[in-house]
Amino acid sequence: MGQAHTPIPQRMTQLLVVACAAIGGLVACGENDDDGPRDLHLLEWNGYQHPQFYPEYTAKYGRSPDYTYFDNAHNAMQRMRTGYRVDLVHLCTGQLSQSKDEGLIRPIDTSRIPNWSTITPELLDLPDVRMDGEYWLMPWEWGFSTVAYNPDAISIENPTYEMFIDPQFKGRTALTSDIPVNFVIAGVIAGWEDPIEPTEEEMEEAPEIFTKMLENARFIWTDGTQMEQAWAAGDVAISYIFGSATRRMNKEGLHNVIVYPLQTWMCGLAVTTNGRATDEEVYDYLNAMLAPASGAAMFDMYGYGHGNSTTASTLDPELIAGTGVEDPAGTFALGVYTKAHPPAIRAKLFQLWFEAQAGLN
Repeated sequence: MGQAHTPIPQRMTQLLVVACAAIGGLVACGENDDDGPRDLHLLEWNGYQHPQFYPEYTAKYGRSPDYTYFDNAHNAMQRMRTGYRVDLVHLCTGQLSQSKDEGLIRPIDTSRIPNWSTITPELLDLPDVRMDGEYWLMPWEWGFSTVAYNPDAISIENPTYEMFIDPQFKGRTALTSDIPVNFVIAGVIAGWEDPIEPTEEEMEEAPEIFTKMLENARFIWTDGTQMEQAWAAGDVAISYIFGSATRRMNKEGLHNVIVYPLQTWMCGLAVTTNGRATDEEVYDYLNAMLAPASGAAMFDMYGYGHGNSTTASTLDPELIAGTGVEDPAGTFALGVYTKAHPPAIRAKLFQLWFEAQAGLN
């Protein structure tokens, strides 16, 4: 959950991976043989590799790290399971517990990150950031995604998530391919006390709601560009949308109105167990990513909040108005925090979702 904030369309990432493979496999995007130490190597979402995010690092080392890109967190974790060697991986809180239990990541030595003391305390208190008395993720970016509708295309007096199952909007909705997000939408519609951890009794309502959501949907989108094109064409008027996209779309004339609750998330960098760069370089990079200049560049590019509590004060107040980046606690209070579903619940909901899909064929 919460991993659907990818700044670069998935198709672009896929093309990049294909291009790397064409010139010698993924090693062409960052060496990964077994002969000794290597420069810092990250497993990263495409879009977070820009040097303006870590100027202090490049000032010291005179270069950028090596990057291997992934298009979803599941693929990143699977690559690490097969022994792919990297020093840092960009994860969200929903993957931390599993990554820790599988031995893919190791605790962060916070004493080696001078900027650690500037991290917003609320971010450090989010689920799984701290486990067994140690920190497993350095918070870097956070924000929200949301359900929204197009006021130019449809009229709704009291918008709620029930738009997704309202018969009058059949063929006007779109669902994300990030299926756990749809579980949260269904949970809000059903009024589950906790949309992330429904009871067995509450899950009895899921098949009917899943079916209605799927029947109403015009299509299921795999990247934001696909959804926005349908929005612009008037084919879709209701969808799950990345928070940063809601602001950009409005500026581009693709009007949208946010519907509450928000779906909030937080992601950052974790230290892997099989990296080969020196710890000095690993921690220099982490510290550079926490500098206010890094957060300002990230906000300018994507509109997300930064791990450093002082970053917001360096930004133009007019630009951050309405974004919530200056108030993490207040923003998280407006939504459902997208932590991981417990494994048994996740498995059950996936089963019910796929059964609902099969029932429509």
